Amino acid sequence: MQKLSKQKKDSLKGLRVPLAKTFEKTTGINHFLKGCYDGEKVMVLDAQESYRISSFAKANCLVKIEEAATRCDEGENVEIHLLPE
Repeated sequence: MQKLSKQKKDSLKGLRVPLAKTFEKTTGINHFLKGCYDGEKVMVLDAQESYRISSFAKANCLVKIEEAATRCDEGENVEIHLLPE
């Protein structure tokens, strides 16, 4: 079906990895944050605002923080999605 509709099956590879530093947020929505994955752990980058280009340049993944979470502690496993190189 995908060939017929010319849709690509490309999707971001997902992993569960430990967080390098504690992160806090308000509840209510899922957060997809720019992050840097070093092969072992992931660091949520500073400058998350959409107009802050520096974090886009450094990011190699998106870090998903669930809606209900208000805090993810250092070492806690979080879901990440690797960005294409």
